[in-house]
Amino acid sequence: MNDALELELRQLPGVWFVSFADQGGLSVIEIVVGPGTEHARVREEATRCAVTHLEEAAEIRILVPPREQAAPARRERVKLVLILPSDGGAAIEVQLSRGFQRYSTRAVAGDTAAVGRAVVEALRGLGAHAPFDVVSIHALPADWGAGLMAVLRDTTTGEMRRGVATGRAPADAAARAVLAALNRSV
Repeated sequence: MNDALELELRQLPGVWFVSFADQGGLSVIEIVVGPGTEHARVREEATRCAVTHLEEAAEIRILVPPREQAAPARRERVKLVLILPSDGGAAIEVQLSRGFQRYSTRAVAGDTAAVGRAVVEALRGLGAHAPFDVVSIHALPADWGAGLMAVLRDTTTGEMRRGVATGRAPADAAARAVLAALNRSV
């Protein structure tokens, strides 16, 4: 998807999260907005942006988070503390923190999807509502730049989320891509 379009959409007032999907040749743009946001105005602005940046037709979906998430309290952000080889290099330790809390999980070394699943497990260990499965983790083509893209599915809604990140190693990039996919929701 077009990076300039994503950036422009994320800057619209009231927008919390933006995701893109291709459904049978139709570009679907999902936009999560905060409480009190004027949906019609966001849809109108998003449509204008999509027409400017895309050649194909796009469907704009405005989503509102569940009521318990609608008024975000000022809370600590989840941080990736470290990715560390363990068990003689056979495993990777993933450690996340939120405020003073820390949680560690392990994944098989060399398996970026396992690292992604370990990040989701660690999020749950920190008490985050994270009903997600890692669908896949893909390396980006060289002409797109270095990095990995994580694709996650919400097990309750079926919504797909994507995140892109780079890192010092594939495991680091995979962990950061999963966190990018869940940006603002955990």
